[in-house]
Amino acid sequence: MKRVFLILLSFAFPFAMFPGDFVNRFIEKYSENERPLTNVNIGKTMLDRMTENTNDEELKNAFKELKSIRMVSSEDEEDSRYYYHKAHELVKEAFSEYEEMVSVNESNSKISVFMKRESDEQQDLILITIDNSDGFSLITVSGKIDFDSISKLSKSLKSEAGINSMGFN
Repeated sequence: MKRVFLILLSFAFPFAMFPGDFVNRFIEKYSENERPLTNVNIGKTMLDRMTENTNDEELKNAFKELKSIRMVSSEDEEDSRYYYHKAHELVKEAFSEYEEMVSVNESNSKISVFMKRESDEQQDLILITIDNSDGFSLITVSGKIDFDSISKLSKSLKSEAGINSMGFN
């Protein structure tokens, strides 16, 4: 019954895509047992706890304004290239309302950032990275995004979630 309801709901609201939906669609469409992925979801409750556990005011403000963060990663070099290209295909295919904000192509890494602005209080961000040493990372962020705090936030998330690389330097 729950499955039928979710299917009907998906037909009723086909354009109500959120960045978390990107992760769900990506995993459903491209995840393979032979190409393992790591998936980390940080919801509002955990973000609120992270806010309470830091003394850094900039991080507190960043955590407080966010609604969710989802991360998918692969450390295998071949799998990482596969997933990096598939993530870009999915953005073009099903999330074309997202605007490419930044694209960096260096010899050892590539980063693409796509954003959809719902309002001043709600932005949705999709970050796709590949790095020769750290592999593939796909990160979605939802909420009021302060780009000045994203780099600092990513360093904190690495230590909180135990993630080796999120693609921010």
